Amino acid sequence: MALDTPTEPSDVVFSPFTRFPTEIRAKIWEASITPRIIRCQQKNSRYSFTAPSKTLPLLITCRESRETAFFYGCYILISTSPCIYFSPKLDYLLFDVGWIPPHVATFKPPIRQDFIIFLESIDPGLLGLRNIMVHPNWSEEPKMPTVSLAQFTKLARVLVATDEKTISFRTEVLFSTVHDIRMYYAHARKHDPKLSTPRISVGCLGWTGLERWRLRHGSQDDRQLVAVFQDYAAMKEHQRLLREEERMFTRERFANPQPSFMQKLRQAREASESSSKSKDVAPVSPPLFVASEPSLEPPSYEDAISTPTGTEMFQLTAEIRDDGDS
Repeated sequence: MALDTPTEPSDVVFSPFTRFPTEIRAKIWEASITPRIIRCQQKNSRYSFTAPSKTLPLLITCRESRETAFFYGCYILISTSPCIYFSPKLDYLLFDVGWIPPHVATFKPPIRQDFIIFLESIDPGLLGLRNIMVHPNWSEEPKMPTVSLAQFTKLARVLVATDEKTISFRTEVLFSTVHDIRMYYAHARKHDPKLSTPRISVGCLGWTGLERWRLRHGSQDDRQLVAVFQDYAAMKEHQRLLREEERMFTRERFANPQPSFMQKLRQAREASESSSKSKDVAPVSPPLFVASEPSLEPPSYEDAISTPTGTEMFQLTAEIRDDGDS
């Protein structure tokens, strides 16, 4: 895995692009469409969608890019607040399928039919989605999903979602969930022999770009699909490459160590003390008034009478007082 090094934004405009034939421009727009991960959560018996930020630039670039994106992506408006478009052809729908013991699923229909009805009420085209991601089954016993995945007739890939930084201790759980989903489709094909089994594997989510090595991320979940694992060997290899990447990042990050907070505080204190000592040393003949530096303190009585100007001022003041007394 190569370390993502963000580049500085460039103001260079590729002006010959508009002179390309329409077919070439359409292929370039199509190649720039990136599959996204749209999350669906249930809160208080209501479903809501969340999408990564700034992942559909083609919809706002120009009219031609927007029309091309809708043509190749077949986007559907699934939420107006916030405004979220979903492509059943390209995007992944991440949701919790729920898990029940197999003997319950044998005698009882799926108890999450409401989720299918919810998607169909938005747009019937959502039942034709091709890619989904599901949360794993964390229990140690085999279970089956409560959502009827067999109703997604065009489903091509099912990924068990996991985070890139936690794959080291989730291996058994993830591939056990893969096995559970395969058993579900084996059971569903007994009732519908024409049902095709999609590709089932583990999908790894991770941060990219500037967010990759930050300790804290914003409230927006902008993780992307960074790897797909078919077996234990592929996951172990990704784990090895991830550790190597972390060591490389740490070595580059701390090659020139920055001063610690206490060291910076000590340096600031020493600089403050040295500046205060330099202010305490009075000049040999301090002027009575310094117009160019109004922030300095006025001279004391002893300083004023010790200078010729101060002595003359004192004598003049004394004469004025004597005249006043007389």
